[in-house]
Amino acid sequence: MLIPTFDNAATLRDVVQGVLPKGYPVLVVDDGSRVPATALLADVAGDLHVLRHATNRGKGAALCTGFAWTRENGFTHVITLDADGQHLPEDVPTLAKAVSETPDEIIVGNRFDPRKFGPDNARNMSSGSKTANRLSNFWLRVQTGCRLPDTQTGFRAYPLRALHGLRWITSRYEAELELLVFAAWRNVRLRSVPIAVYYPPAEERVSHFRPRADFLRISLLNTVLTTVALAVVWPWRALQWIATLAVLLLLFAVMLLAQAGLWLYFRCFRLTEARRLALHRGMAAVARGLLRLLPRVRIEKLNPHGENFAEPAVIVLNHRSHLDLLCALALTPRLVMLTKRWVWRNPLYALVLRYAEYLPTTRDFEENFARIEDVVRRGYSVLIFPEGTRSYTERTGRFHQGAFVLARRLGVEVLPVVLHGTSQVLHRRAHVLSPGRIVVEIGARIAPGTPLWSDDSLDMARRMRRYFEERYEALSDHR
Repeated sequence: MLIPTFDNAATLRDVVQGVLPKGYPVLVVDDGSRVPATALLADVAGDLHVLRHATNRGKGAALCTGFAWTRENGFTHVITLDADGQHLPEDVPTLAKAVSETPDEIIVGNRFDPRKFGPDNARNMSSGSKTANRLSNFWLRVQTGCRLPDTQTGFRAYPLRALHGLRWITSRYEAELELLVFAAWRNVRLRSVPIAVYYPPAEERVSHFRPRADFLRISLLNTVLTTVALAVVWPWRALQWIATLAVLLLLFAVMLLAQAGLWLYFRCFRLTEARRLALHRGMAAVARGLLRLLPRVRIEKLNPHGENFAEPAVIVLNHRSHLDLLCALALTPRLVMLTKRWVWRNPLYALVLRYAEYLPTTRDFEENFARIEDVVRRGYSVLIFPEGTRSYTERTGRFHQGAFVLARRLGVEVLPVVLHGTSQVLHRRAHVLSPGRIVVEIGARIAPGTPLWSDDSLDMARRMRRYFEERYEALSDHR
């Protein structure tokens, strides 16, 4: 928890005592207050740290001081809130939950959610603050394309690795807008969550806003940011869209030609086991090649147990992005996949999937079992995404038990493969790639008698989900 403060003697102590019980270390950055925060908080017990600027340098400088300290002390995320008592400590778990769901996004509190923003707040909030927030929201959308209902709240959660351009951040409170703009320019997603707010009556309010000077400075800043956005950021994004469209059209043409070529080839030559394996090897080679061609994306494969895929297994992967399919195909040629029916019937690649013996999922287990049993007997592993669909968040979805029923019926081991970073490179809602790092971690095989195995398929699904959550979190911590 990071609390920047300047002359909040009346509220700082209550704010700190309110957030300490939430269980997070609290860092107060005193930006040259007349009454030092160390004196106000001298007898407050808990995991509390105080830094002090000798002179008032501005909220932006206080935030940067706090970010530097948290990085130096090994933290990955920071929740910030103001020291004026307007933010309620009860909302800290709301932001913490949002961080656990989407750890690579900046979480911004929304004070104006109708469930939280009552008539007293509407009455006590100054018209100047309302106008300033609307203008700030407008400029953020112009400069980044992102829409947020509240861009001026100080109640936020930042992943430290998502903070960009700190050396260019201005020292005053408009720095909070700059943090959002610079992050969005680097394809960091911004997410809003509802928070409560307390606006005291005008006679009790403490404000350091200087209308003329601050308005002039903010106007100048927005002029600069908008100029950069129109001259550099938006043209670059247009090029990305054009490049993405060109790649998609190229893939479309390649897939059609590949299907036509496969149809012609297998009309002329009998589909033998060797030729089918050659098709699988070709698919794996294409997947590896495409992964290597991803711009500004580093692929890291972790195989601590020396897995060589020589023995068939039921391979289970977590699923957050279309890139997961490439990572799966690149694992081994001796692999068949269970796919959704619409994928299996898609005219772009239906013929390839049929020749490769991929199978559609079905509610009738026995309908597929004989065919799966045959490919396993011939040395192929079966790959399944037990979540069933891509997750919108960084949380691992509920695991269905079908993969574990299948492993038990086939008499083969379960092989977990944890994917990390694919959703940062290509988010489910995104249309262009972002720079990043993809980690493919191949775990140890799970056989009867090992700790994760259970003869109860539902229980094993729960165990495996916990395993994936733990490994995903561990990979997040070591990025």
